[in-house]
Parts: sequence; structure tokens; C-alpha cells
Amino acid sequence: MNKPIVNKKDLLTQLITHLQQEIDATLNAVNEAHALASHEQSKPENQYDTLALEAAYLAHGQSERIAELQRQVMLLNHFEFLDYSEESRITIGALVCIQELEDDSLAASPQWFWVLPVAGGQVLSLNVLGFSCDSLNSDSLNDIEVRTITAKAPLAEKLLGCNLGDEVVLNLGHKKKQFEVIELL
Repeated sequence: MNKPIVNKKDLLTQLITHLQQEIDATLNAVNEAHALASHEQSKPENQYDTLALEAAYLAHGQSERIAELQRQVMLLNHFEFLDYSEESRITIGALVCIQELEDDSLAASPQWFWVLPVAGGQVLSLNVLGFSCDSLNSDSLNDIEVRTITAKAPLAEKLLGCNLGDEVVLNLGHKKKQFEVIELL
């Protein structure tokens, strides 16, 4: 199998762009909540009128979210990404492809995950060159969908320390699902 050419810097740029868009949207919401909290029509008419107080709490919570997103962007900008070989163990920063095993045979579509210290839950599109493998699971021949997960995610906890070809079992409620690591970049 040919090793794909992946530029994690391009993937990182896409992730930081997503985070920056979230920062911008949240900043707009903070400004609206602040304007509502300080508007003259928001002055309480009686002790039960809490519109201004609620708006102030909302603005504060959103400001904390902005600070967290900015911390994530700063951490990602300074994160050192490693190159992985077939003998490498999965660590934070690894781009991992897993496939669900059903009845000892590969059945489900492969899934790509990027294990990161922060910014889990994002869906990115990665262009992969020079790769002819069944793990390409998108409409475009060279694009794959990559989900970011943090090391605290149950799947990441199972994957960290694994090697290419290892199998992991994940408990999802009352169901157990078994996955095989089929690619590590």
C-alpha cells in the first residue's frame, strides 16, 4: 500500500480557520448580549424583570468561550506534529484511520480521526495525494473526511498507544464495537 502524502499544516490551517470563525460568531453574540444588557429598555421595571441580568450572564459566558477558543488556537499554533511510521504508536497529533470489524470481517466504511490536545468535534476535509486505499470514504477521489477528537474522548483513550493493525473495543451503551487501526499518519 502506498503511503499517502499528507500535509498536516494544511489540515491545521483549516482547523484554525474553523475556530476563528467560531470566535468571530461568538464575539458578535457577545456584542449583541452586551448591547441588550446595557440598553435603556432593558432596565428592570420591577424586581422580577431580569432581562438585563440574563443578558449580562450570557455575555460573560460567551466571553469565556472566546477565551477558551483563543487558548485552543494558541496551543494548536505551537503544537509539534510528528511523522509516523508503520512501527509508530498512536500519540496526540496522529491522523488515524479505523475500520469497524463485524463478524471477523471488514464491513463498515473506514473512519478518519485526528487525535489532538484540543478542538475535538470538528469535521475537516483533507486532500490526500498518492493514496489508493479503501480508506478514502468521500465523494471526491482524493478527499477524506477527518473528525478531530481529543485525548479525553473514549475512542482516543482506546487508540492512544496502539499500533497499525491493532484492534480496539469500544463500549457504546450496551453495545460493544470492535475497530482495527488500518492507517496511521
